[in-house]
Amino acid sequence: MAGTESRVIEGRSSRVVEEKDCASRWGNEDLHVLSTPAVLGTMEQVCVDVLAPTLEAGEMTVGVSVQMSHLAPTPLGDTVAYDVVVARRGRHINVEFVVTDSRGTVISKGHHERALINKDKFLNRLAGR
Repeated sequence: MAGTESRVIEGRSSRVVEEKDCASRWGNEDLHVLSTPAVLGTMEQVCVDVLAPTLEAGEMTVGVSVQMSHLAPTPLGDTVAYDVVVARRGRHINVEFVVTDSRGTVISKGHHERALINKDKFLNRLAGR
């Protein structure tokens, strides 16, 4: 999407909390609740999935900043819903997100920024480092 016109896209994805998502994986022994890194990683994946149909060949998005609050624990086996509202203006992408558990409790929320990049140029720059 070229120029300065803005486009808003909403997306949702649900996931069951698995052992690989738990805080125990990140050094919090016996803490079998959804970890902050898992919330962040899944939210980024939801953004990638929501934006994919809007990208042209050779384009991709990358995360550049995040502000996130993790407000409540979510036990292993619970289902978590990730809701994102993505506002894209040119190469700049703003994301507001809310994560809720199966009871509707907000367990996390925040703001995330992404940038639209040319994948080949990015990889060539990286190879030059």
